[in-house]
This record gives sequence, structure tokens and C-alpha cells, in this order.
Amino acid sequence: MNSFYHRTWAEIDLDALKNNIEIIRKYIGKKQIIAIVKANAYGHGDAECALALNECGVEHFAVSNIWEAQNLINAKVRGDILIFGYCDVPMVMEELGKGCIFTVGSVGYARELSEAAVKAGVKVPVHIKFDTGMSRVGITTAAEADEILALPGLDCRAGYTHFAVADSLEPQDVEFTKKQYKRLADICRSRNLPMHCQNSGGILFHDFDSDFVRAGIVMYGHRPNTEYALPDRIRSIFSMKTVISQIKTIQPGDTVSYGRTFTAEKPTRIALIPCGYADGFNRKLSGQWNVLVRGKEAPVLGRICMDQTLIDISDIPEAQIGDTVTVFSNETDGGCSVDRAADIIGTISYELLCCLGPRVPRVYLENGREKDILRYI
Repeated sequence: MNSFYHRTWAEIDLDALKNNIEIIRKYIGKKQIIAIVKANAYGHGDAECALALNECGVEHFAVSNIWEAQNLINAKVRGDILIFGYCDVPMVMEELGKGCIFTVGSVGYARELSEAAVKAGVKVPVHIKFDTGMSRVGITTAAEADEILALPGLDCRAGYTHFAVADSLEPQDVEFTKKQYKRLADICRSRNLPMHCQNSGGILFHDFDSDFVRAGIVMYGHRPNTEYALPDRIRSIFSMKTVISQIKTIQPGDTVSYGRTFTAEKPTRIALIPCGYADGFNRKLSGQWNVLVRGKEAPVLGRICMDQTLIDISDIPEAQIGDTVTVFSNETDGGCSVDRAADIIGTISYELLCCLGPRVPRVYLENGREKDILRYI
């Protein structure tokens, strides 16, 4: 790949994305997939991933807000787009007819939306959000559902809820998830309202009767809970790479980076890589992470900076300026995978992926070749 600036970049494997979808389909039978592409498809690039998913028959998507929906619309993504978050009523009216489906999570908002729709002589397509145990957005009773279903300006197409602990196999959590499902199903099924509830954990660990599933982190090849392995052949679609831009040897007593947290005890050959926390290389990995140079591990020395990081290549004498360095690999576990990095610093892969910096180009690979490059700046 010679057609872009080799500083730091992410590689997004569209073949792996499509492969993951086919494996998910084996879990869900005839249920339809709602692909979760909010937060820029968890950092991977929403429009590009959605267009690839179109190629393998996915035509339902979900995003957080109207701007994310507009990005898919502008890219001519085929299918409907469920917006999870609140939308101002005037903006809803402006976006009607473009494939968006809006969430109503309270009777008050539903009434306001219906009144505007009736005044304009239209119906607004919506999904009703039920709060069954997250204590976030949503109604909680059948009476509220009936009131919303009776509103003349709404086209209620489905009901949904969000599981709190579907990614856990602890007995109390499994029981809680079953209760959440039952609260939703009791209302939706008796009203012939299609429904969806299974997130990635729900897909992998529960077999519930529903019409759709919502594939999120598992679609991108990462674990909803790192305590449990992914199904065989699901692969991470993400890796982040950079290059060696400078090499030098420091002497015993020399210190490295901000805070002087590393002191050389012997002559140490170090390399500078132009990748830092502004690119998504989390600062908490300082002194705890190994990158890969020519297939060999090279420890991070000292603190990760905003734009640069120093690594120890003393045991890789063949390393040269210009060599590719793998910061995060596309492994699903261990090594320098994103899941392992998240475990080390006490967070989740979702956060690390979403924190991929806007200055990092996304390079899309298909059939082992570069298909496209997305730059934000």
C-alpha cells in the first residue's frame, strides 16, 4: 500500500466483517440482523462498513443520533436506519421519507411527535423503547404502550429493550436477562408488535424468540465479555499500524519520555514510532504493552505521548527505519489484541475502538487488497 501517508493507520478487513455476519446468521436462524453502526461503527467507519454489509444482505442499521443517520443516507446505504437517541421533533419532520425510524421512549414525547405528524398529514415510523431493567430510556407498562400504539401520527413498527447483563453467564445474570425478555415479550407478543432485544451477548448466550437481533461488537470481531471466548472463526476486523521513524541507542542512566519513568540499565536500542494517545494508543498502556516489529515483540518504554511513543528494539537488530509496526493486531485474544489491551487497563474493547483518532486513516481491505481509504483530516 503506497497510496497514503504512512504515519499511523488502521486496517479494516471487510472480508472478516462479512464472514462474521455469516457466522452470526448461524446463531439466529430466520431473525433479521440490525447492524449497529453507531459511534462511526465503533470507530471502524460507519458508511464503509454499512455498504459492505449491504453486499451480504444486511438492510437494517442502527445509530445513536440524526447526524449518524445522515452520514449513512449521504453514502447511499440501502435499508432503514433506527435512531436510538432523542431527536428534536422539527428535525424528525425534516428527515421523514429518508429511511429513518425514530425511537419513542416516553408517552409525552410520543404525543408531541404524533401531534406534529398529524398536523403535517404524515405518519412517523417509530420503534417503542421499553425499560425492562437498565433504568435508562423507555416506558415500563402495557398501559403506556397502548397509549402510544393508539396515537394517530405514529407508525409503530416494533418494540425493543436493551439487556443489562446478557454478556454474563452468572446464574443471577442469566435469570435477570430472562426477566427482561419476558417483560418485553409479554407486552409485544400480545399486541402483535415485532420486537428485538438481543445485543451481542444476547446473540451468543441466549436463544430468545424475537424478530430481529442487534449485532454490535461481535460483528466487529470482539468479545462482549472477555471472560468468554468468541465462536470459532469470528475474527477481529481491526488492526492499527505505524512505522519506525527514528532509531537511536541510549546509554545506562538515560531516561525516556515524560516523567522519566524508564531508566536504561544497559545500552538500549530504541525506536520512535509516530503513534500516541491522540491516535487511540491509550496512555494507560505506557510500560505495559508490546508492539510487533518484524513479528517480534518490542516493549513500550516510558510514557506514551500524544503523537509519539518509544519502543525497545534491542532484541530486534534487523529492525530499520520505515519498518511497519503493529500497535494493535487483529487477533481475537492475547498478543497485542484490542481485547487484551482493554483488560490490561481495566476498560472494554468498545472504548478503545471508539477512541481511534480522527487523524488515523482507515484503510479498507477486501480480497487481501486495499479497496478504499477513508480520511477525516
